[in-house]
Formats: sequence, C-alpha cells, structure tokens
Amino acid sequence: MFFLGALIAIGAAIAFAVVGLLTLWGGGETLTRELPRGFTRSATSPGRRVLGVALVAVPLVITALFGLLAAGRVLMVAFGLG
Repeated sequence: MFFLGALIAIGAAIAFAVVGLLTLWGGGETLTRELPRGFTRSATSPGRRVLGVALVAVPLVITALFGLLAAGRVLMVAFGLG
C-alpha cells in the first residue's frame, strides 16, 4: 500500500512541477513577446509599463514557485522525508 501511495505522490509531484515550469515558460513568453507588443501599439507611459509588467510578473512568479515548492514537498512525503 505504501508503494502505491508513493507512486501516486510521485505522479502528483511531477504534475505540480510541470505546471510550475509551464507557468514560468508561458510568463517568459508573455513578458518578452506579448507585453512589449501591446506597449508599442498603445504608446503607454513608462509608469504604466512598469505597473503592467509587475501586475503580470508577480502573480506568475508566485504561481510558479508554489507549484515547484509543492512538487518538492510532495516528493519529500513520497520518500518518507517529511
């Protein structure tokens, strides 16, 4: 039974890690391609650009870190370390 639980936990950890990494990748794509394109089209001020980048980047980083930390914690539980 422990073995089955460990396999399920490892699968969950992989899922959390994938979601975290995809969030980082998608956020990087958004910050480098989509956001600058919108800024040049609408000719926004520097203050609004900084605010826009912060409002996109901060939630992305928090979500990605949560996913990666959760993956690490679930792996620790799966291997009996935590």
